[in-house]
Amino acid sequence: MKKLLLTFCLLAALLLLPLHAEVKMSPSTQNFLLNYKSSTPAQQTKLKSRYAVSQHEGQSIVSAFLHLNDENDLEGLDENQVVINAQYGTILSVRIPADKLETVSQLPSVQYVEIGRPVRTRMNNVRSADFSNADALHAGTGLSQAYTGKDVIVGIIDGGFQYNHINFYDSERQNLRVKRVWNQNTSGTLPDGFYYGREYTTPEEIIAAKQDYAASHATHVAGIAAGAYKGNDYYGIAPDADLVFVSYNEHDNSTSNTSITDGLKYIYDYAESVGKPCVVNMSLGYHIGPHDGSSTFDRICDNLQGSGRLLVGASGNEAEYNMHAKKTLTPDDTTMKSLVEFTPSWYLYGNMTSTVDIWGDADKPLSAKVIVYDIRNKREVYVSEAVSTTAGTSEHITDPTGVDGTIDISAATDPYNRKGNITIDINIASLGSSSYYVGFEVTGPEETTINAWTDAYMSWLSNFGNSEFTNGDNQSSMGEIGGTGKRIITVGAYTSCNHIEHKNSSMYNDSYQTVDQLASFSSLGPTADGRMKPDITAPGSMIVSSLNSSTSSNRNGEDYYYVVKQENVNTVNYYFGSMEGTSMATPVVTGILATWLQARPDLTPEMVREVFAQTAKTDSYTGSIAETGSNQWGYGKIDAYNGLLYCFEISGIDETGAPTRPMVYPNPASGCCQFLLPDNDHNITASIYSLNGNIISSRYIGDVTAGEQCQLDLNGIPAGIYFVRITGENTHFTTKLSIR
Repeated sequence: MKKLLLTFCLLAALLLLPLHAEVKMSPSTQNFLLNYKSSTPAQQTKLKSRYAVSQHEGQSIVSAFLHLNDENDLEGLDENQVVINAQYGTILSVRIPADKLETVSQLPSVQYVEIGRPVRTRMNNVRSADFSNADALHAGTGLSQAYTGKDVIVGIIDGGFQYNHINFYDSERQNLRVKRVWNQNTSGTLPDGFYYGREYTTPEEIIAAKQDYAASHATHVAGIAAGAYKGNDYYGIAPDADLVFVSYNEHDNSTSNTSITDGLKYIYDYAESVGKPCVVNMSLGYHIGPHDGSSTFDRICDNLQGSGRLLVGASGNEAEYNMHAKKTLTPDDTTMKSLVEFTPSWYLYGNMTSTVDIWGDADKPLSAKVIVYDIRNKREVYVSEAVSTTAGTSEHITDPTGVDGTIDISAATDPYNRKGNITIDINIASLGSSSYYVGFEVTGPEETTINAWTDAYMSWLSNFGNSEFTNGDNQSSMGEIGGTGKRIITVGAYTSCNHIEHKNSSMYNDSYQTVDQLASFSSLGPTADGRMKPDITAPGSMIVSSLNSSTSSNRNGEDYYYVVKQENVNTVNYYFGSMEGTSMATPVVTGILATWLQARPDLTPEMVREVFAQTAKTDSYTGSIAETGSNQWGYGKIDAYNGLLYCFEISGIDETGAPTRPMVYPNPASGCCQFLLPDNDHNITASIYSLNGNIISSRYIGDVTAGEQCQLDLNGIPAGIYFVRITGENTHFTTKLSIR
């Protein structure tokens, strides 16, 4: 966790931000302006710890999504110094001087301004048949060739790259596979069409740049997806893929979710320019947004994806925190109240800081108040004035009763999903009593479902045993970045290793997770609109991959104690070490999808989900997973090899080779289906049973060779769920089959 510091001018009374009757700024934008207007110039430069603010020629610059009424009407933007980085129909990714923000919001051409918010970062046996089953692809087992991501672009949007790590050269250690780098947080040669950052386009430039900043997250993630150094066992899933890096600096906070969509477009544009399919990895996350796929970010990401353009995101690491609360209002109870609980060690980070983002239903207005509540005496010691999603009022509250600090609350109605949205930003130094807690009270029409999330960084939601309040839970804890998009492939984590010997310390040797079990931190679904998340799970604890040399080579580096292996190549030391999180599971899936794109370059997100549904592994830990999937496991544990075989099947390729386990496909099926066996066997019989055990049909097939396609006739069998049982001298296999 990084230190969060905000210094605000303390006002003698509430500062009210006047808005026009038409609310044209998101609650986060309103909260930023409340702080910006109440701060001295020196204090304004520090707002980037909460908002995406950078400094340029003495001005504070914010990144934002600008919603237009007409995509061709840009009137008023130039004269207000708005810099357009990318356009997605009526949505612009822009940079705006903070002093011009309110003026821009009131331009007739502008429908809505949505300020960017900073986003946080969230191989040993991983490739084996017991886990991802990628080794069989590299070996070309039963296939006409090996599948290693050749002629596929793997894009990584992250921070903490060592560009010249040996893991990012080819397997002969001769040629750098990193084709492009866009460091969004430095100055220099601009990428075409963008107006910030610095682009490196040649191996010489990239090698000379060495790194974006001293951290390892991106180096580790990229190594899992596509590392190629085979001097140890820690190379990645797609070692022959080309790499494109976009450096997002979470420690700087001048970049935001708008920077990520810019980076995604940049990577896809490069892939298109070289005529190659592409898969992009985002091991990032935050919790501001509707969590239903309707956010500006999610809609842009969904629109950019398509045939040969995939996007993989981390579910998040928040399943151990009650950072979500939900309540459906009734005629007798039209109010939801909850309290914000901070981590006991909040003082290590300067202040108690949190963001609470609250969403209602479409076309149902909400109003909200900030409260300070005494849980010991069960009384409110402070209640603010109400803000309303229809009136768009906002309040900057300084030192309310029982609190030393500031609280900002703003409301608006999202113009796209028409849902009421209330955002509360909390920044307090202390509370007047150990029994005092800051909270909120939201009121709306009956049958309105209200969802609230904290940023899950230092805080969560609680009722402290008081039934008058709504308690927090860990459901719908997947992050807005990568966890909620309708086309984004969202990845949860399970454990493939829970003990590793570290080179410089034994204190991190154990993860205390259970091998094969869902990692305790892996965020859960469903989305607010009821969709299953995650889509799939992959190994995410403890994963060994490349680390940045600048943070690993001495005991003062943040990764020194995580080092597992040091390699000396041509007199240069390179480091490999362990990390865990859905950040690590996500590039496992990214690398696998790169190998599938090598076989099937036109894969779409929808086709990928079909492959998951048909080939994902289940076991005693996942339990039986319904056709609709699970909000813990998705469709199950990813199987790289059998997924590739299914890609061949939907490609119409007949000779797929032998699978590593028996498989029945397609599933669901109509009219007929096929099965494959991994080994030669004799006296094979295939039978179909109803769920209550009655035999529906049975066919003696005889001898079957490994990889031979054997057909089962399903004609005349009513639609429904059945068991298929394949038996032979060495085969005893049963699986569910859905007949349509």
